[in-house]
Amino acid sequence: MPATGSTLKHSARAAPPALFDGLDLEIRPYQMRIVAKALAMFDGTYRNRFGRTEQTAHSVMVESPTGSGKTVIGLEIARQLQRRHGYSVGWVAMRRNLLAQAAAENQRRGFHVDMQRISMFDRNPPPVDVLIVDEAQHDAAMSMANLHCTVRPKKVLGLTATPFRTDRIKLCFDKVIKDTGIHQLIQGGYLSRYHHFTIPEYTPESVAEFYLREPERWGQTLIFFHRLVQCRQCLGHLEAAGVRAAIVTAQSDRQRQIADFTSGKINVLLNMMILTEGFDCPSLKTVFCRPSGRACTIQMGGRVFRKYAALHVKQIVQCRRTRHPFIKTAMADQQYVWTDGAWRTLTVNRRIVEVSDRVRQVVAMRETPLPKIVIQNRKVRTPWRR
Repeated sequence: MPATGSTLKHSARAAPPALFDGLDLEIRPYQMRIVAKALAMFDGTYRNRFGRTEQTAHSVMVESPTGSGKTVIGLEIARQLQRRHGYSVGWVAMRRNLLAQAAAENQRRGFHVDMQRISMFDRNPPPVDVLIVDEAQHDAAMSMANLHCTVRPKKVLGLTATPFRTDRIKLCFDKVIKDTGIHQLIQGGYLSRYHHFTIPEYTPESVAEFYLREPERWGQTLIFFHRLVQCRQCLGHLEAAGVRAAIVTAQSDRQRQIADFTSGKINVLLNMMILTEGFDCPSLKTVFCRPSGRACTIQMGGRVFRKYAALHVKQIVQCRRTRHPFIKTAMADQQYVWTDGAWRTLTVNRRIVEVSDRVRQVVAMRETPLPKIVIQNRKVRTPWRR
């Protein structure tokens, strides 16, 4: 039952409720650390690495990769703030599907946070004490500035996987929490392992050609392009070969398209940047990432890392001209490059590693005499004499 108003306020002597108590989910250690740190920052009890208690924070941004459970983190922080201080909560997002996902997670997992769903473009938002901004890289947009001025919340919590913008406008949060990255989450078994593929060029024709050459290899596939005309060109090649595909745009029936993709009625979804946020499909096997910088590449590639029992390894495809190969963010289990009409692996031969280790051992065990000139000019000093 949602708790509101003064019933949420605890006496000064009452111990704060335990984190993540009574919830239907498996808590990850880094989630516990992030929530505890954010609450301490909001309450003014956070101690930095020098042991000093820092000032109470008005705004905190949590940077955590796609698939790490940012919604769970945000909901638990909101639940604790409601319990401890009786704060009213508003969940803000740019897209309606993000708001719907947060509301569904709130009920399904048993958080039962009493919160308002607020569009980033809402001109008359409800008054709330806490604003939780999903995909907080949009917090620097003018629409969010208007929202902040209208609501004037006591606390602001930002959630994002990519806390940087291509327009170089800086995000303004008092504190930033970054606990773990994609590589660490893959190594810890929280995100799926992946293989990286490099193709010579990235055009609608070349992408379609590589997909059609081995459709079984790629499985359920998400393809990104810069322009809508490129999506249409690639779609034409795929449909001509009998591939079930669709283009997702701001005007298309996105929910139906995603449902058809998840159920297997559609094998390929093409888009520009519509599906970089709020698209969660564990059965997705491959992402073709258009040439881009770090932020866009992480957003695109991040879609594929949710674990799925039937897929032990996921796949990311990029061209050699991209500014940010995904292997700079997280190392792949295998790297493949298309060369001379075939995939060539960049994995180091195990035999070479064994030989190198043996050579190092032999060199380390061999006694090498000093040159005579060094021996003649070396002065032996005893420790007690100068």
